[in-house]
Amino acid sequence: MIISARFGPAHRRRRPGLSLLEVLLALTIFLLSLAAIGGLVDYGAARGTAAQTQAMGVRLAQSKLAEVEAGSLPVSSGGSGTFDEDPNWNWSVEPGDMVATNVYSVTVRAWREIGGQKHEVSLTQMIFDPTMMGNATAAQPPATSSTGTTSSGSSSGSGTTTGGSGS
Repeated sequence: MIISARFGPAHRRRRPGLSLLEVLLALTIFLLSLAAIGGLVDYGAARGTAAQTQAMGVRLAQSKLAEVEAGSLPVSSGGSGTFDEDPNWNWSVEPGDMVATNVYSVTVRAWREIGGQKHEVSLTQMIFDPTMMGNATAAQPPATSSTGTTSSGSSSGSGTTTGGSGS
């Protein structure tokens, strides 16, 4: 009887496949990478929400600044409140110093709190006081003299002009 050495207990055949250690190592790497990717997704979602909130704040602040320019809100005294479009947003109009006659540096702030975090937008623009602007019905026509010339020096018709060089 000859017993082959390859079938003996000293020499076992290896089965093809993965060992338990290799499976555990691969699973650990997979779970760590999955946790990192999940954190990146959460961070991206938070940044997207912050950008959306910032864009909304800019639009609301621009609309309030347009109201100030139109004269709906007084430039010299300012004001504050909540927006009619979105009551979760607050606004304040803060007039700055008068930089020229009836020209104010106006700052409009819009803010909101989400999850205990304050999101704020601030816009500053120089605005001419709309209450000092006239309208077309209040305008006076230029005065004309008896010679047919206006006080500004231009001619109406075929008369001579004043203040110009004659030819």
